[in-house]
Amino acid sequence: MGDTSEPRTCRGCSTADAGVTWRGDPFGALCSTCWAGTEAGVDHQQAEAEDADAPAPPAPPLCRACGREQDRFPTGYGHWILLEPDIRPAARDVPEGRRWVVCDDGAAVNWVGASPPAYCRIAHRPVCSKSLRPEKLPRIFLAVWELNVSYERRIYAQDALPFTDEEQ
Repeated sequence: MGDTSEPRTCRGCSTADAGVTWRGDPFGALCSTCWAGTEAGVDHQQAEAEDADAPAPPAPPLCRACGREQDRFPTGYGHWILLEPDIRPAARDVPEGRRWVVCDDGAAVNWVGASPPAYCRIAHRPVCSKSLRPEKLPRIFLAVWELNVSYERRIYAQDALPFTDEEQ
């Protein structure tokens, strides 16, 4: 092993000083500035993969696509997720990586691993009425998507003006 007091060179910006720290594989040695940028990029990629793109407070917890209010929770990596309200399917019916659990501290965690909880929550984005029909997801997603589409149709039908005698 080499001398740990030697300055390392940052893989990102080539700075060489004692403040450059080994960040583990696959990141390597990075200064604090490059590490902050890397963390933000990794967090953004995770948020995209998990549908955690909700507007942060104080903005209302509305879906940007359909405009419906959802349940909004913070994630553990600085983003916010909209979860379907009142929908709590059995976790065994939801694929790993799409099982959301709200912890005691109010943060939402995408449950991955053994021993899933009995019930979980699902993200709103894949079942939003404005998204494509979720053909490649389990039936629970298709059922919630169809429910959201029917809800939107009922809302638009209520907003329509009744026919007058002249229009018939």
